[in-house]
Amino acid sequence: MNRLEIRTEVENLVQDASFDDTLDSYINQCILYTGAQVDIPALKRIDTVDTVLSQAYVNLMSLYGGFSGKLRRVKNADGDAITIYANLELLMDEYPTMIEEGDVEAVALEGSTLWYHKIPSTVEVLTLLYYCDPAVPTTDSGTPSDFPAHLHRSLFVHGTAWIVFDQIEDDTEEAKVNTAAQFGLSFNESNRHSGITKLREWLAKTRRHNISSSWRT
Repeated sequence: MNRLEIRTEVENLVQDASFDDTLDSYINQCILYTGAQVDIPALKRIDTVDTVLSQAYVNLMSLYGGFSGKLRRVKNADGDAITIYANLELLMDEYPTMIEEGDVEAVALEGSTLWYHKIPSTVEVLTLLYYCDPAVPTTDSGTPSDFPAHLHRSLFVHGTAWIVFDQIEDDTEEAKVNTAAQFGLSFNESNRHSGITKLREWLAKTRRHNISSSWRT
C-alpha cells in the first residue's frame, strides 16, 4: 500500500477530520514504531565511527542510514570483538575511573551515545553492526518498502488508527473500545492474528538457516 491508500483507509476508520492534516506524521510514527519492535534483516548496516580524543563517548547519529538505537556488534581495527555492556552503569562498575588511556576494551550504548573505555590517545576506528530506521514514505505514492506488502494494512492502517483513537478516547471515562480494537489488530503480541505477530512469523519463515551436507563415496 502507498501512503495515500493507507491514509484513506485510516480516515475511513477514524472519521474525524480534525486529524486529517496530521495523519501522514502518524503513519510515519507507526512505521518507525514497527521497526523498533522487530529486527528487520534488511535494516542491518555496517559502518565505522571514530573515537574522540580525550573523550569517553561518541554520538552515533551520523551512521549510514541513521541509527535506530539497536547495536549488535563492535569490532576494533584488527577485527577483534569489543565487549558491549548493557548500560553505562555496568561499564563504570568494571572501569570506575573512566579516564584510563589505551585501546578500547568495552563499550556501552545509552540512547545514541556510545560510551567506551579505555580512551585511545590517538583516534581509533570502531566498526559497528547495527540497525537503521525503516524508510518512511515522503510522497503519497511512496510505500513502507522495508515491510512485506501483505501486512501493510494490519500494521500501518490499524496501527495508525490505534495511535489516533488513543488520543480521541483519552478524555473519556469509558473504556477505550476503538483503541483496544485497533491495537488488537496491529500490535497486540498476544493476538496470533495481529500484524506484529504475522510479521514475526513472516520473518521466521524467510530467515535463512545454515545447512551443511557431505557426500561419502
